[in-house]
Amino acid sequence: MKRKSLPPGEYLQELGHRVKIIRTFLKLDQKQMSKLLKIGQSQMSKIESGRSAPTLKELTRIKRLAEENDYLRENLSWEWIMDGKGKGILG
Repeated sequence: MKRKSLPPGEYLQELGHRVKIIRTFLKLDQKQMSKLLKIGQSQMSKIESGRSAPTLKELTRIKRLAEENDYLRENLSWEWIMDGKGKGILG
C-alpha cells in the first residue's frame, strides 16, 4: 500500500495538534508542559500551531510524560504521535 505524504506545513500542523491533544489529556497548560519539556512557552505554542517542528528530544520527553499516565501507557503509540495512525488517544 502506498502511503500518502502531506506537505511539510500541513504535517507540522497535524503533529502539533496531536501534541496539544496529549498535553490537554494530561491536564497541563502550555506553561506547565513547556517547563517539563525544558523549552520556552513560546516554543510550545509554535509546536502546537505547526509553526515549528519538535526536536527528537522533545518528542521523546512528550512520550515519557504520556507514559506516566496509565491509559496513555497502554494506548499511545509512536505511530499515532508521528503519523496519526495506530493506537492513540482518539483512535
